[in-house]
Parts: sequence; structure tokens; C-alpha cells
Amino acid sequence: MPSRDPKIVKAYKDGLITKGQYDKLGEGMLLGIIKKKTGKGGTKKGEVRKTARRAYEPKAKPKPKSGVKEVRKKIGKEKGKAGRPRAGTKVKVEK
Repeated sequence: MPSRDPKIVKAYKDGLITKGQYDKLGEGMLLGIIKKKTGKGGTKKGEVRKTARRAYEPKAKPKPKSGVKEVRKKIGKEKGKAGRPRAGTKVKVEK
């Protein structure tokens, strides 16, 4: 479905989009392809891409955990067994 949008027609003549794309894709998709290829999409002036920012920022220090910590204690026959305690075992609460 050939478009009458001047941006799309110009991009087709300049070779940014192929004949197959021009014939088969919708206007929104073609405008997205043009935006990506011309480099006019993406970030605004003064902004930094999120992925780049995350790569160069120092990692945040973990917050100290506050509150109650429960420690499960194996009792009885389970005491010598490997693995985590079953549900219903004795719970020791630490602050």
C-alpha cells in the first residue's frame, strides 16, 4: 500500500526503505524505520540512554536490613539430616 506521506516518499527515493517495505508495510512502521535509520529517534538533547547510564554509574550500596530475622532450628529426628528444615520446625526470632 504505497503511502502519500512526503517523509515516506522521500525516504523511499533516498533508499532508506526498500520497495518491498514501501509496498507492504503500514505508515507507522515505515516512519519508525525512517526514524531509526536517520538517527533522529531515541534520546533527546541532554539525555543519556538508560543502558549506558547503568553501565557507568557506581553500583548502589545495599541498605542495611532492619527488623526481625527468623532462624529455623531442626529438632528431633531431623536434626542430623541434611537440607533445609521442614515446615513447622522451631523458629528462633532475632533482632
